[in-house]
Amino acid sequence: MTKRPRVPRSPTSRTLQVADEAIAVSTQHSFELGLAWAKASQGWALAVNGHEEGVERLISGLSASRATGAGLNETATLPLLAEIYLRKSRFGEGLATIEDALKIALTHGELFWQAELFRLKGELLLGQSDQLDSTAEQCFGEALEIARNQHAKMLELRAATSLAKLWQKRSQLDDAKRVLKSVYSGTEGLETPDLIEAKTVLDQL
Repeated sequence: MTKRPRVPRSPTSRTLQVADEAIAVSTQHSFELGLAWAKASQGWALAVNGHEEGVERLISGLSASRATGAGLNETATLPLLAEIYLRKSRFGEGLATIEDALKIALTHGELFWQAELFRLKGELLLGQSDQLDSTAEQCFGEALEIARNQHAKMLELRAATSLAKLWQKRSQLDDAKRVLKSVYSGTEGLETPDLIEAKTVLDQL
């Protein structure tokens, strides 16, 4: 098994720990699909921590998953890759990844992460050009509606936060506060990165 570099403790440290364990078990028992998923998760966590090899490992995990013939879980893994592309300002690659994931979601009925796919598409469009903010706004609105219909509270909060930040830039402060507060009020008391970000935006409004 290839050794990965040491990474300081961070919110992704648990992901790395579990991924390492899953890689060891999958390798021992020749679980090809499990190994592919574990490598993809490990690659994402490494990339978040700034290791360039993380993107390659994430893509390698995706390719290995496809090589097994299994079409499962791609709509959960592709958003991880798109998120890394967003962090690295590789907007074109990120948008291509999202379009791929959206097609798979509709073809196979894997709609659990559909809201997050639209949210990430909006963020990538904003990164690509400020002139695409209206299209990004539509993506955030679509993400918010889907998450609400699915009762996916955390995905709803992410979509509301992205929309609120866009409206904040436009000085639509009342609209931003309204949309974010309506979701955040039902999740207070918990401490997650999504909630911390939402609270930070609310405090700025």
